[in-house]
Amino acid sequence: MANHAYKAPPAGKNGRRKPSGEIERADYPVLLQAQKAWEEIDHFRLKRKRNRDYTYGRQWNDRIKLPDGRVMTEEEYIRQQGKVPLKNNLIRQMVKSVLGQFRNNQTQPVCVARDREEQSLGELMSAAVQYAYQHNRLQELDSRTLEEFLISGICFQKIGYGYRRGKTDVWIDEINPNRIFFNAMEDSRHWDCTLIGELHDMTIAEVISRFAFGSRERAVQLRNIYSEADTETARHNFENLTTRSVDRLDFYMPSVPEMCRVIEVWKLESREALNCHDFASGEYYSLPATEAKVVEQENEARKRAAREAGIAEESVPLIETEWGVEQTWRYRFFSPLGDLLDEGETPYWHGEHPYVFKLYPLVDGEVHAFVEDVIDQQRYINRLITMIDFIMGSSAKGVLLFPEDQIPDGMTIEDIADEWTKYNGIILFRPRPGSPMPQQIAVNATQVGAYEMLSLQMRLFEDISGVHGAMQGKAPNSGTPASLYSQQVQYSSTNLLDLFESFKTFREDRDIKIMKTIQQFYTDARYQTIAGSSAGKDASTYTPAEVRNTEFDLSIAETLSTPALRLASNEFLMELFRGGKISLEMLLENGSFPFADKLLQSIRQSQLEQAQAASQAQAAALAAQAGGQGIPAANPPQG
Repeated sequence: MANHAYKAPPAGKNGRRKPSGEIERADYPVLLQAQKAWEEIDHFRLKRKRNRDYTYGRQWNDRIKLPDGRVMTEEEYIRQQGKVPLKNNLIRQMVKSVLGQFRNNQTQPVCVARDREEQSLGELMSAAVQYAYQHNRLQELDSRTLEEFLISGICFQKIGYGYRRGKTDVWIDEINPNRIFFNAMEDSRHWDCTLIGELHDMTIAEVISRFAFGSRERAVQLRNIYSEADTETARHNFENLTTRSVDRLDFYMPSVPEMCRVIEVWKLESREALNCHDFASGEYYSLPATEAKVVEQENEARKRAAREAGIAEESVPLIETEWGVEQTWRYRFFSPLGDLLDEGETPYWHGEHPYVFKLYPLVDGEVHAFVEDVIDQQRYINRLITMIDFIMGSSAKGVLLFPEDQIPDGMTIEDIADEWTKYNGIILFRPRPGSPMPQQIAVNATQVGAYEMLSLQMRLFEDISGVHGAMQGKAPNSGTPASLYSQQVQYSSTNLLDLFESFKTFREDRDIKIMKTIQQFYTDARYQTIAGSSAGKDASTYTPAEVRNTEFDLSIAETLSTPALRLASNEFLMELFRGGKISLEMLLENGSFPFADKLLQSIRQSQLEQAQAASQAQAAALAAQAGGQGIPAANPPQG
């Protein structure tokens, strides 16, 4: 599995790199705890696989046990009965309808400043986050993540910072739920998460590049740890366009033998800390308890400087400390043998792990997917259409009863069957008195209530899922009022409101983490380069330090980005322009017109040329006037 999300960003102010040297085997309890977390959600992975199979048409894969003790799939059993396992996949159409609703109401993040005086800063951050949306293709990624959310009831993404695709930037990756493990949670906001991680399958080159830290000795150790990995034969063993490699994942063994398994674990841990208050700067911060001597030395240095300056010690602002316990996130990367490849505190200034996830609905710690609700109806529909097909195939249809004593002379029964099936066939015979005439029997074997039951299940499917025909774009029945059809569409959207709002919460958490990561790692004039004029006139006056210090002044919101909204915005701006409230330049700068930039550039170029011509004409007039009065002409103003 190609996966770039394993790369951790450079160590921040709270993080540290494991120094190059001997690779140790340590922290076995953490690795065993991660393994236990992985094993405890195996039931979820099996349920997700079943939901996925039903969504994509593999709907007869449930295993059944026969009275003789044999175990086989439903498809195998039906074929043994001489029937064809038919299916009518309604789940896939239902999922596509929900995705279509999401695509039709696309939103983009907006950073709103609580202080209106800093709104230009909010516009600056909005442009930066929207840039991250653009180069990560998040509109497409979110659609696929929502599809996973509908199928399994959970979704995971990972936000990191590093070099990829020719540039160093913030990157967002979707994580396969089969590779994720986490602790038991009951909070629907997931604030009680204390353990999370994922399984990586890397090539040996990726492992050495990531964990050698520039040391050839460590690279040799890594090569010895993963001695079974062979990049030369790996390409011959890839299973492409199949789910087998993901479905058979093991905690320690890679899905492809030639790859290297790396286990990434993030754990919330407690440690002794000093809560510090610096009276000189008014800053509050925490330090490890081992840094107590550093604080004492700083206080002594301040007192010494005050004595030399003749200032009383009582008036010297010192650093006051208080012992306490703080919780910090730590990351570890393990090999399957327990080798600690890398470890340290979270390098992110937001102080958390890099994952964003949503478990739905998480009532009593359980996850129930949207697809799961309609599987029983889908199974019964498949059973009914298979039953109808079997009844129609085994019933008597067009059976000819031809008395033996009525067979014409010179013809066999095969000749009669051949003539009977021709559309213009003729059978010439002399009927015998008292003998029955040939007759054809056709039995209507479908009047067994199967069609009524099938229609009932189809209606139940729509009622349970909440995705009605109006939402799917189906044509209404004859005589259906337009208002009723519109109400049906609205009711369908209402039925899905809880689902969409939960996914919206997931996206907001993701966007906040993107914003904080941008604030940490954008350390130069890149803000102005990305935002341009869209960030406001005062964007260039903000420094990265000021941007990073506005974490609590900004909030993430979503705005619709649809053709209908852009049309309404353009119409509103046109009304202001017609009323003389705004200029043509303001109209083009704030509207969403496809030709706005080119037209705005042409207008500004024309205005510049007119200003230069007027300046030259004024200079010529002044020169002529000065020459007529005998006054030396002054230097004309430059255009």
